[in-house]
Amino acid sequence: MKEALIQYGQVIDPRMMVAPPDAAELEVDPKTPGLDDADYMARRRGIFDLTRQHRLNRLEPPVFEYTPEETRLWQDVSTRLDELHQKHACGMYLRAKRDLAIMTSVVPQMGHLSERLRAETQTHLVPAEGSLPYRTFYEYIAERGFPVTQFLRHPSHPEFTPEPDMIHDCLGHVPPFMDRDYAELITLIGKAAATTTDGEQVLMLKRFSWFSIEFGLIEEAGETKVFGAGILSSTGEIPNSLFSREVTRRPFVTEVVVNTDYDPTYMQTNLFVAPSLPFLRQEAEALVRRFGLQVG
Repeated sequence: MKEALIQYGQVIDPRMMVAPPDAAELEVDPKTPGLDDADYMARRRGIFDLTRQHRLNRLEPPVFEYTPEETRLWQDVSTRLDELHQKHACGMYLRAKRDLAIMTSVVPQMGHLSERLRAETQTHLVPAEGSLPYRTFYEYIAERGFPVTQFLRHPSHPEFTPEPDMIHDCLGHVPPFMDRDYAELITLIGKAAATTTDGEQVLMLKRFSWFSIEFGLIEEAGETKVFGAGILSSTGEIPNSLFSREVTRRPFVTEVVVNTDYDPTYMQTNLFVAPSLPFLRQEAEALVRRFGLQVG
């Protein structure tokens, strides 16, 4: 294991990748809109406490009664995202989203979506109070669970949030779990990240998933389509990823990907294009073999 690693441009102790802290109180990214909104932060803390309790006690996602303002935010963003998805999302995502039948008129209950995934691909949703440490996050994925938040971003900035929120999870990550190949790809990464005790390997797996599952592009019928959840869930990131002249789009080469750092708090300017979902599965399997991990 290396003595130090670079993550988000900062030197970190590799042990932080293997045994990360688990915050018991709400910690909000300083770039998060709404920090000065007392009502919004009180709502965030309430959702944090309840979802954390459910996660630690291995309970299903709790049921929430969303406010009219939260419902309007969901309706507005999900409708605009759906228009962009129809034009720019990859076929796998569009099929999965249609089959899951997420409505734009009402904020979904994660427990109901979890039941649907369990019946289709034997995966399920885990209530998460916020952004979990990578190793903790993928320990749940190794068990075929996907941690999801249940709060919504502040309405002052509906197009972007530096933290994962319900729009990001529900309209980015959750639908592809209806696809068996996708579910097996991310489960493989999860098992590998949960198995290794090498901090550098955890970081490399994190980068692999960031530039594929989170912020990946994919080739489809001669076009570049959106694949990653971070792009799919942002009305700003979709056009930015495909059309901005400030974005570099390179072929997905695993050795380059796993050695590329990134900053998750800004619009992404460095992306990779995979030729297919089976290609990503093969590359992930090869990476796990290279690490010498047994994840059967």
